[in-house]
Amino acid sequence: MLRRASSEEEARKIFSQAETALDTAQPTPVGADVRAARTIRMLGEEYLKDSIERGKQPRTMEQRISRLNAHILPTIGDVPVTKWRVEHSRAVMEKGGKTLFSQRGREDLRGQLSALRKLAWRLGWLDRSVDPLDGLEIGRANVLHGATAQYVDPRLRPETRQVRAMAAAADKLCGPEGTDPLMTRLPLFGTKIRVAGFGGLRLGEQNALRAIDVFFDLGYVHVNGAWITPRGAPGFRGPVKNHSLHEVPLPRSLMRGELLPRVAVLLGLPADAAMQRVLNAQEEERQRRASLALREKDRNLAWWNYPVPPEEEQWLFVDTVTGVPVKPEMHNERWHRVRRWVDENDPDNAWPKTIVYRNLRHHAATKWFHDELGEPWEVVAQYLGDKLTTVLNHYVRAGEDALRASVSKLADR
Repeated sequence: MLRRASSEEEARKIFSQAETALDTAQPTPVGADVRAARTIRMLGEEYLKDSIERGKQPRTMEQRISRLNAHILPTIGDVPVTKWRVEHSRAVMEKGGKTLFSQRGREDLRGQLSALRKLAWRLGWLDRSVDPLDGLEIGRANVLHGATAQYVDPRLRPETRQVRAMAAAADKLCGPEGTDPLMTRLPLFGTKIRVAGFGGLRLGEQNALRAIDVFFDLGYVHVNGAWITPRGAPGFRGPVKNHSLHEVPLPRSLMRGELLPRVAVLLGLPADAAMQRVLNAQEEERQRRASLALREKDRNLAWWNYPVPPEEEQWLFVDTVTGVPVKPEMHNERWHRVRRWVDENDPDNAWPKTIVYRNLRHHAATKWFHDELGEPWEVVAQYLGDKLTTVLNHYVRAGEDALRASVSKLADR
């Protein structure tokens, strides 16, 4: 094939690439017209396709598409990948800095540029000697000595009294005696807050809990899925984060006092049915689903992931209007209504505005599992469905125990 080069140096480089391709049985280098057509926009399309093939969740895909469309493509979308340099990357970060005010947002944008660079290298669209992120620095956030950048400040971990106050307020506002129809659409909101605060489940995991996922005789819930709500599409029950199934112990009062009556009703039993009747009905339903799963071609199906239409599933927490788990936007709106009620009626236990709902997970990890129950971090990681390194990065500062000991010694001096 004819190769045109603007200089002898470029011609020798093309010849060397062709020789290497022949030696390694790889495709020969493409022509200049093909390289020019491979723009950042085309690379972005390949990136999204690669993300789908890797099984990324819908919410993750939405975030990646949003960053591409809002910051990367409008800035450098028409730049050929072979000509992508650090000044282009700086232009993207500069544009992003006008609307991304958090350190995390800027780090995510740089991370996506890094992922595009890695894919360009892998596809052979960009020479590995060229690094379009070399020298691209973003301001580092201040961190406490001995902590990582992912460390959650203890001030952002709610106190147990605040968790109990919020749950009690939700019981009052969302229960059968509630007067606001917008609140009573989520009848077990208080119970849901306790599951989050004392079990550490993510919001999607809370929403995905079903009658068959609660093991009353063993004292734990089996976390095996997440309720996913893509934009502009109906929600569905998908895999748990990291595909890591795990069990989470919950207080006996929560399991038998609040979840047991709900599960009994879902299984067609009276709310005050004896626990053994509920256990028998649960096991019968699990066996029924397991038998159906055996008839399917997919060998990965079992009782816990056998597909059931969302409107027919035995959800613990539902929006009574739709019959399926609540959307995150509605959940958060109701959460803030409860928070404002506690601010006005129980100011001693007011929920700080700086602490969001998902920080209930941080309370479960530190104040409950580690401090109250005395569980080691390895066990806490298992309960949260996270890697040990992730948990340590979030909650542990090197030298923190020594610091506390020094403070105690100095208290009497």
